[in-house]
Amino acid sequence: MRKAIPTLCLCLLVVFVGIQFGAGWYEKLVVVPLWSDAPPDRMLGIMHDSGMYSAGRVFWPFVSPVVALLAVVNLVLAWRATSPNRRWWLAGSSLMTVYAVFSYGYFVPQMLLFQSGGDQWSAQEIESFATWWTGLNYVRMLIGGLGWLCALRALSLSSAPEVEVEAQPETAESGPHRMQPGPG
Repeated sequence: MRKAIPTLCLCLLVVFVGIQFGAGWYEKLVVVPLWSDAPPDRMLGIMHDSGMYSAGRVFWPFVSPVVALLAVVNLVLAWRATSPNRRWWLAGSSLMTVYAVFSYGYFVPQMLLFQSGGDQWSAQEIESFATWWTGLNYVRMLIGGLGWLCALRALSLSSAPEVEVEAQPETAESGPHRMQPGPG
């Protein structure tokens, strides 16, 4: 039971990051190109029609906070772990925590600002928003992909037995090898 809760948390992280990452790639490859290359005066309307506006209200608010919470919980669990998957687990949960901070520190606020008041922005502000948001999204997707792969690796190692090394007294047979003088 002691190992079951951390493994369940890691499994949930892998599943929810997989959902988030898959949806993010779909959005990046299919939805974002529909509006990001549109003329500035039409970008907001095209974004709304593309489904991105509704996804930001009915999908992402339910998936992203769960991933962020699971990333932090897993970071704490991985920090305390002594299991063979600890390094991968720390890497995956750390990357997903960075992903969440990046998302909630830049992407979500910028998108909400644009969607709520972008119709008042100048063409230059709209173009700048689209360029920065779509460009930095590549970095965010890289972080998310690496985090997911690390978490998957940690999960694959989660069933490996913990190895406890006992200190054994040094004997003449097991002691450090000393150079023996050779024939003179």
